[in-house]
Amino acid sequence: MKYKLIIFDFDGTLADSFPWFVKTMDVVAEKFNLNRFEKDELAEIRKLDAASFLKHLKIPLYKLPKISTFMRNMMSEQIEEIKLFDGIASMFHELKAKGYKIAIVSTNSKDNIHKVLGENLFSLNDHFVAGVSLFGKESKLKKVLRMSGIDKEDAIYIGDELRDIQASKKIGISCGSVAWGVNDADALAALSPDEMFYEIEQILQRV
Repeated sequence: MKYKLIIFDFDGTLADSFPWFVKTMDVVAEKFNLNRFEKDELAEIRKLDAASFLKHLKIPLYKLPKISTFMRNMMSEQIEEIKLFDGIASMFHELKAKGYKIAIVSTNSKDNIHKVLGENLFSLNDHFVAGVSLFGKESKLKKVLRMSGIDKEDAIYIGDELRDIQASKKIGISCGSVAWGVNDADALAALSPDEMFYEIEQILQRV
């Protein structure tokens, strides 16, 4: 057992929500008067960190809370479109069977995550922090460490975005990046996460 506590991001890591995000951005752009992005821009957009993405769409920081709330509420209304990646459920059960503590730190709402995971998988989480601001993951990761009583050397945060790596490195916790989420795998690897996961089975093998 390399780690004792496995902290997961949700969207793009456990749940395949990026297609929904892309589809929804047209609605968000119209409502909040933002720049739109074309579908042929996706490959380049997936290489951007969160700050660069906001700049690309000309999203001012003061609009972020309202945009985040709007999108979480919109997802709640369309939650049936959000599915877990294949293999996530069995991975959760195997991690628990092996004695790992599991946590989730996410910008999404607790209600949305609960609905997508279902009661059984949701109950396997030992710690849970939802509704995190776009650039607020460092403090929430620290909060989970305090709640768990586990040293940061014995924990890893697994996410799909560049900001997940950046947040982990700022507080000195190990970070793992999955290649099936929002950010491009090569862009993630360039930031030198402690682990790169190209298949869900590799998480079980390496933690």
